Amino acid sequence: MQTFETITDARDAIMDFRADHFADLDQRFRARFKELSASPSPVDQIVGLGEFVYANREAMPDSAKALGAGLIGFATTNAWHGLLDDDRGNRIVANLRKDLGEIKSAPAAPDPRPGYLIAAEVEAPAPDAEA
Repeated sequence: MQTFETITDARDAIMDFRADHFADLDQRFRARFKELSASPSPVDQIVGLGEFVYANREAMPDSAKALGAGLIGFATTNAWHGLLDDDRGNRIVANLRKDLGEIKSAPAAPDPRPGYLIAAEVEAPAPDAEA
């Protein structure tokens, strides 16, 4: 998990990810990742990307999970966007760290916030053999 001491550190990590690991993201995540990382509000940028990575964590590479955990950890420390409510931020971080193999267990994972989860691509049904 990455850690940050300042907003600048967190934003630099986002830009570094875009430069070094963007191609690691599944194609279906790239447009939304760009949109969230371009937010003019540093708080919205940090929380939004962290929530986005968390919501789609099953399909995210470890580099994104490490970034997401760090962003949410930093945002939770600063009590942004309700991440202290019901210990949401700490539960997100713990679940991402568990996915990364950094810890063995984590509390119940909170539901993804609306607007961040991108549905898995659904394969088209096979054509009817008799058609």
